[in-house]
Amino acid sequence: MKKILTASLFLLLSINLIAQRDSFSKNQDYNFYDSFNAYWKTVTFKIGGGIYIPQGDLKKYFGSSPLVELSLDFPVTETKSLELAVQFIIPEQRQAFEYVRVTDSVETKATFLFNPMIRFKKNFSKSESSKVLFGLALGASVVTTDARNTNFFDMSEDRSKYEIISALLISPSLDYVKAFKNNNEFTLSVGLNYSPYKIEGALQEDIGRIAITPRILYSF
Repeated sequence: MKKILTASLFLLLSINLIAQRDSFSKNQDYNFYDSFNAYWKTVTFKIGGGIYIPQGDLKKYFGSSPLVELSLDFPVTETKSLELAVQFIIPEQRQAFEYVRVTDSVETKATFLFNPMIRFKKNFSKSESSKVLFGLALGASVVTTDARNTNFFDMSEDRSKYEIISALLISPSLDYVKAFKNNNEFTLSVGLNYSPYKIEGALQEDIGRIAITPRILYSF
């Protein structure tokens, strides 16, 4: 009888421990899921447009051009965030520039600008309905051209693709953000894009490097 009682107690204790472990694991899963959902609700998606305004020598080659920006803003603290952003620009070409290749050089024009970047943002002023942010972005400026790639060693069909120029991009910015109901936000932003496009082996002439980018963005 004692053996039966002892075995029964061990069995009940084991079932209780297993149930507790299962409950703890499920609670952990639920807590992680809830925390992830709560954080994702604080992530802001922004879409907007503006103008790409070249400065200095860059004005000889490009005119003011339309700009579209998409971004995702990830909060880090109450006053800091990291933003993944990309700008799309269709440049107004004023003057061709010389693209230097291994065997030759060609006069070419830019057909598209693509600027992916990571932007660190700091909140300097905040009220219930507005805030002022300073941002500093690091990324790349990728320029597609109308010069065809003449790689004769590549026998695939892709050998006719166009030449691409890429350069480092540094972009400080200043944002004024106005908040509305349902977490909607309206942003007025002014940025400065710095990209040294003069690259040995691609562009040997200095076409300039600075452009101002005023933008209007809407988030939801």
